[in-house]
Amino acid sequence: MAKKSYRKNRPAAPYLVTFNHPVTGKRKRISFKTEREQEDAFRKYDQIEYLKRTNQDWRKEWNEDETVVTIKDVFDLFRDTYLSDIGNYNTVRKYNQVLNTVTEVFPETTPVEMIRGLDRYMGVGKRTGWGIYKAHREAMGRSRRGINSYLGDIRTAFEFARENGGKDGNGLITFNPIKNGRMGDKFKESELQPLKVFEWTTANIQRLFNNEALPEYHRELVTVYALIGVRATELAGFNAGERDKELHWHHVDLVKGEIMLWVGKQGSNARRKRAPLHPEVVKIFKKWKEVDKFDRPIPHAYRWIWTVMNEIKQIIGLEFTNHDLRRLKAQLTEKKTHSDTAAAYAIGDKSVEMVKSHYAPVSMDTQRYLNDAAFEQLTTELEGNA
Repeated sequence: MAKKSYRKNRPAAPYLVTFNHPVTGKRKRISFKTEREQEDAFRKYDQIEYLKRTNQDWRKEWNEDETVVTIKDVFDLFRDTYLSDIGNYNTVRKYNQVLNTVTEVFPETTPVEMIRGLDRYMGVGKRTGWGIYKAHREAMGRSRRGINSYLGDIRTAFEFARENGGKDGNGLITFNPIKNGRMGDKFKESELQPLKVFEWTTANIQRLFNNEALPEYHRELVTVYALIGVRATELAGFNAGERDKELHWHHVDLVKGEIMLWVGKQGSNARRKRAPLHPEVVKIFKKWKEVDKFDRPIPHAYRWIWTVMNEIKQIIGLEFTNHDLRRLKAQLTEKKTHSDTAAAYAIGDKSVEMVKSHYAPVSMDTQRYLNDAAFEQLTTELEGNA
């Protein structure tokens, strides 16, 4: 039942009306400047509640002044207005893929304001709102970290609609149905699976580099990636979707031992940054250019590189990913320097916490080093030499 109330501490709009939202079923409160506006609203929402309670058609009166915005309306706006201005094909494809996962779970005609109040019984029990989406994605075998990443991208689409697409320069929707923060819709840190970072033990490193069955070029390719520490695509000589990322010989200075590496995301902040090359890499590059006559440092696309890495894994009998070679440089640096900051610098990542959690967790060597340092300082203190 709708109710009227008055708040003295809200002089700008002291007249309030609370009612049961006919779509979500939750209590909603609206404030008004005048008592007349309050009375009109009270009669309207009280009538809607009565019609809903008595199983009569309440939607006509509800929609008289309310425009129902559906998931399709939001996603169409995002695709037609935001994605249409993005020149990166891979980014557009990624967003479209993410948005399609929503309409696999919720019909595109679902009102946005209704999403959070939806209930559905899943294989894991009753779920509400975005809990339905998360349970559906988990049932498909998706990781919780991946689901969180998708929810972040989906929230971007709704946030765009909250600020754009409405009348008089306002947003198409008045709130974002995906909440952030401690009480947000993403899985909490305590609910996430522990990250399993591939550990390059001494045995694994020797297995990779000392295997005599590896062809010469395969060994050179592994060495280059391990000592530069970049993503696999950033050394590829061909990239049909992002030509700017292709690595050519003019990006490499074999005399100074330097390389111009692609850093940042595609867009205004993307650029090439100068970085030093280890002499062993310079030696390999010189061979590729002067002896092998390659027209580019690595005259292949990522797919070819991926295939070669699979051949390497089969030859040495060690299961690792291309990205694990980037982890190798980070872990070697952390182990030698006992510094997570140095490990981040080594692979050109500005986030030390990201490197610690995804690339090079604190090694046993570093922990032993710190133990020795603490004992040494304790001895100094006890001897009075501090």
